[in-house]
Amino acid sequence: MQTIALSRFERKILSLSVLGKVVLMLTFVVLTSLSSQLKIFLPFSPVPITMQTFAVILSGIVLKEEGAISQILYLIFGLLGIGIFAKGSGISYVYSGTFGYIVGFILASYLAGFFTRKYSNSKMLFWGLALADLSIYVPGLLWLYVILSRSGSVSFWYILSIGFFPFMVGDIIKILASFGFAKAIKRI
Repeated sequence: MQTIALSRFERKILSLSVLGKVVLMLTFVVLTSLSSQLKIFLPFSPVPITMQTFAVILSGIVLKEEGAISQILYLIFGLLGIGIFAKGSGISYVYSGTFGYIVGFILASYLAGFFTRKYSNSKMLFWGLALADLSIYVPGLLWLYVILSRSGSVSFWYILSIGFFPFMVGDIIKILASFGFAKAIKRI
């Protein structure tokens, strides 16, 4: 495992006061909220294509593991009824097929931060960010299965075909973009 020294930019972010970190975390709540509004609804899927995964991974890249806090705040604000999710808000959103993906944002941001802190090796950093992105799908697909199976039997293949496969090309692009961003801040 290759551990690297943090860049000046990364050290500066990590040394911010509590207030500075809170402001930055709220900035990522807003960024995730805005990116949820850039959405394309697919006629065959309850899960829209959004830019949220990019914002989530960036929160980890910038805030390291503490980026997960910004995603916890995003989840809480949405459940409190602030209309920041792609398909609504409020406590009833727990019964939405997309709720599990939002829960996955927390783990994804944490993993993106962990791998960005630990690696400068391009291959390890890239695969770490890819793993962070994929970690959104674990709770996302499980919850989608739970919600859809309430109205009848659904197959694992069906869940993958509406909740995973349609998003892979976009996710690859977002992973490459976030990887470029991560490499850039390592040089600042």
